[in-house]
Amino acid sequence: MSQTPETPQPRQPGVRYKKETRERPVTTVIDGRASTRMVTEEVWVALPPRDWDEIIRRGAITVAVIVTLLAAAGTTASVGGLMSRMLHPVVSYAVGVVYTASWLVCVGIEQIERVDADRAARARNAGWVMLLGGMAAVITYGQVLDQLAAGIVGSFLDAAAKGLWWLIMGLDRVKLNPDVAHWVADREQEMAGRHLLGVRLARLNRRAVQMRAAGPEFRAAEAIIAGAAQPRQVTASDTSGQTADAVSGQPVQTPPEPPTPPVPPPSGQGPGVSAPVSGQQSAPTPPPAAPVPPAQPAGGAHPIGESIAATVRQLLDDHPEWAVDQPLDEAEMTAITDAVRTVHGDRPDLRDTVRRTRDRELKKRRKSA
Repeated sequence: MSQTPETPQPRQPGVRYKKETRERPVTTVIDGRASTRMVTEEVWVALPPRDWDEIIRRGAITVAVIVTLLAAAGTTASVGGLMSRMLHPVVSYAVGVVYTASWLVCVGIEQIERVDADRAARARNAGWVMLLGGMAAVITYGQVLDQLAAGIVGSFLDAAAKGLWWLIMGLDRVKLNPDVAHWVADREQEMAGRHLLGVRLARLNRRAVQMRAAGPEFRAAEAIIAGAAQPRQVTASDTSGQTADAVSGQPVQTPPEPPTPPVPPPSGQGPGVSAPVSGQQSAPTPPPAAPVPPAQPAGGAHPIGESIAATVRQLLDDHPEWAVDQPLDEAEMTAITDAVRTVHGDRPDLRDTVRRTRDRELKKRRKSA
């Protein structure tokens, strides 16, 4: 409730209040016409009680961060001093932070994977290995300096920091029921599968666009593949000896058998005398073969009953990047036109026909959506 001079705000005993500046609309009506303006006023707002659990959590996280920074500095100095005997000091001290950074990353992964006990265990075990490696390096450096006790004490700095983070993460660690854990794992796998599929499709689409923009060779290859994917029709052979070609659908003349050579007359007879041989008859003369029709150019071959509109619809289904509600660029328009030309052959103004057919198909899809 806003505080106004006419309606003072009530106060509850034991409740903390804070003054805030707010705006409220004030409407004035004169002769039936309303006018609204914003009035600025100061109101007292009740504050919620302090959440001591959250305050303690924030304080513990702050202390853990400070301890981790100090432990990382000590471990880096020890490992850097030990490695400086064989490396450049800059490189050795840069390498010295590897142990602390490694177990910190493992702590973060363990926190993320806290729902799955197996994956969290892998990160936890790797973190302890990194921690033991850093502690061993600090102890070794203390032994080299004849300060073994100092090395042992310094090695427990990282152990103290990791222990604090282990306790803080335990505040959110809940042991799930096996059935609930299995349900959560199924949902994670489902979402991970969708994410990976989306990433793979986006990668393939980008690669396809790059290939079409690279040169005519890739566009020609895509048009050939699109044409090969179209359904082919084969007609049965008829009684005239002509068969239908599987690709063009045009009849192909079967070549005639070669004629039988004439039998030469027997010796002693002139060429004008014919003496039939007993038990043998001359082969009949085959009829003249029908003229072979001229072959149709490969560019004009197209499936029987297939229309350009059906081909364009199939191409839009096979290539979702062509079915967008925006004009295609030059490379994409060339690719879809080449694909139609491969199926139906070259025609006058084929590019404009494909563009109009695509726009009409997209308009139908928008209406039916």
